[in-house]
Amino acid sequence: MAAVSPILLALFSWSILLVVSRAILVETGLDPWLFTFLQMMAGGLILMVLGGWRQIGLSALKDPFTWGFGVLRVLTAAFFTAALVHTTAANASFVGIIVVPLSMAVLFACGFRQPTLRELPGQLIVLAGLWVVVIGLEGGFTNPALVYMVLSEICVVLATLISELHPMNQTEDTRQRAGLTGVMLFAASICMLGGAIALSLIGAALPTLAKALPAAPEWIGTPSLLLDPTLWIAAILVGALLRGTSQFLSLRAVYRVGTENYLAGIAALPFMSLGLEFLFFQLGLIDRFVFAWQTVLGGIIMTSGSLLVLFSRRHTAMSIARAR
Repeated sequence: MAAVSPILLALFSWSILLVVSRAILVETGLDPWLFTFLQMMAGGLILMVLGGWRQIGLSALKDPFTWGFGVLRVLTAAFFTAALVHTTAANASFVGIIVVPLSMAVLFACGFRQPTLRELPGQLIVLAGLWVVVIGLEGGFTNPALVYMVLSEICVVLATLISELHPMNQTEDTRQRAGLTGVMLFAASICMLGGAIALSLIGAALPTLAKALPAAPEWIGTPSLLLDPTLWIAAILVGALLRGTSQFLSLRAVYRVGTENYLAGIAALPFMSLGLEFLFFQLGLIDRFVFAWQTVLGGIIMTSGSLLVLFSRRHTAMSIARAR
């Protein structure tokens, strides 16, 4: 039970974050990109406070790994948040399980890891489940959420690689990791927010820019939208209360129960998100609750496949250890 509690806390926190973010975006129509930049800025600041950033200092900002990780983590959240505009938190989380075959492909392409035959059945099951989930989405394969989630999970894989290589991240100290993560997120989100402000001002000076960009956000060319108090208040509150907390609880859970156990437990995220969305609907906090047995079935298939991959990798690692 002691091992389960950290995972449950992290699961609940991430689920609340996703469901609340979707509710805010759908009900208010706020821009998901600006919402994410501000949210990550506030979340990063909270992590810096919780982790004691003074132990790390500003030297972390001199390391290119810091900026690479920070930008990729902000993009991960931005793409995921953009997906929430087009589908439910549960469906987006189901599609997010595509990170399992994506990580295998990226690690193999980069020469870090060669997949074993033992894990291939699980990978195929994940892909089969993905097909079931996607055809159940509104618009099927044309739903923008699919593209956003694929981009989000690619960023997850690359950010994880950079995190493992970061010289200042080679520690088991949860607080130090939290502080370093906070510095990376805060610095990257500040820069990306600054870039958005600059792009908006340029768009205002050059009206043809917004028209030339495909699917350009409304705030490009309209700087006043960046000053929306609802945007700032909602994003900062969500970032400070939920984003930073979720990230810290995840780091704590990984430290307490191990990466493999955490990954196995976090596979329940879509189902907890589904339950919370139903609860929010019953409480009148959201106007619409979408439940389709087809997407849930596909999600169960994907989750089963991801767990099979996880256990097959664990079995392979144990076999190698015994052989030594």
